[in-house]
Amino acid sequence: MTRATPLPPEERRRLLVDATLPLLRTHGPTLSTRQIAEAAGVAEGTIFRVFESKDDLIHTCLTEALSIEHLTGELDAAASDDLPTTTRALLTTMLHHLDDVRALTAVFPHPAMADSPRPAAKPDGSACPRPDFTALHREVLAHVAATLAPHVAALRTTPERAAALLVALSFGAHHPLVGASDLTDPDTLAQLALSGLAGPKEA
Repeated sequence: MTRATPLPPEERRRLLVDATLPLLRTHGPTLSTRQIAEAAGVAEGTIFRVFESKDDLIHTCLTEALSIEHLTGELDAAASDDLPTTTRALLTTMLHHLDDVRALTAVFPHPAMADSPRPAAKPDGSACPRPDFTALHREVLAHVAATLAPHVAALRTTPERAAALLVALSFGAHHPLVGASDLTDPDTLAQLALSGLAGPKEA
């Protein structure tokens, strides 16, 4: 029986991160390395050939899932040939990111996560720096506007103003104090954004 060729370190890292993130949403930091290994389809020892510890893996997952680079990369990938599809994809991306922020910060009771959606302390005990939310908001707006820019002829306003509307819709709809659960559906928000409030009554 021929032994399978081992995956390169970066592919093993990607495999473990992808397998760990869904488990973190459910189990939080009580997640075991055995559960991670089973989900990834690897031996438990593989984890420690890629990461220093379980905490190192968890920190990597949280940092990646909540990072601005992860979000803006997905916003750039939302581009498509027509405005309605692009709008739905942008709203879906932002709503899913907000779902991740809420789920991961809720199940990961680390002091560094207590009052803002940021990664927990690093394995060496030092806390991750608090994000600059003004800069984060500005960067998200820029990427959404750039994704909408090819559809400028179909827009009744500038890509920048359209981006501000989509960001406000997604973040506002998701906010526990001002949003509503039925507004966290990207198709509903896209319809409102594209058609406005005036029109025939919904069935």
